[in-house]
Amino acid sequence: MTPEPGTALWRIDQAAEYLGIRPKTLYEWVRTGRVPHRKLGFNVRFEPAELESWVREQSAAAVATASPPGDQAVSELCEVATEAARRLRRLESEAGAQLSFPQRQAIKELAHRLERAARAAGGA
Repeated sequence: MTPEPGTALWRIDQAAEYLGIRPKTLYEWVRTGRVPHRKLGFNVRFEPAELESWVREQSAAAVATASPPGDQAVSELCEVATEAARRLRRLESEAGAQLSFPQRQAIKELAHRLERAARAAGGA
């Protein structure tokens, strides 16, 4: 659904369909001022062209702020994952008697996954 110039204002259900969200979510966005809208008495309406422009702005802002983590962040994440795996293994060995077999297996599996992820990302 693409807005055409000179079209009537959209109701909540039409704007929600255009945005691909539930009307309840759109009502919340209106309440918090997140999306441009018009109040006509108790009714909420949307200018199609204004809404399309807002969507483009949101998309451009998301692209501008989305950048892959730098080497420093990846390195720090690897260190944290490795340390978490070490602590999980220590916890499993120290408290193993109080844990059920499935709990011990889950801890071991999580530690293994953390170590594997850290190695795959290039960490220690």
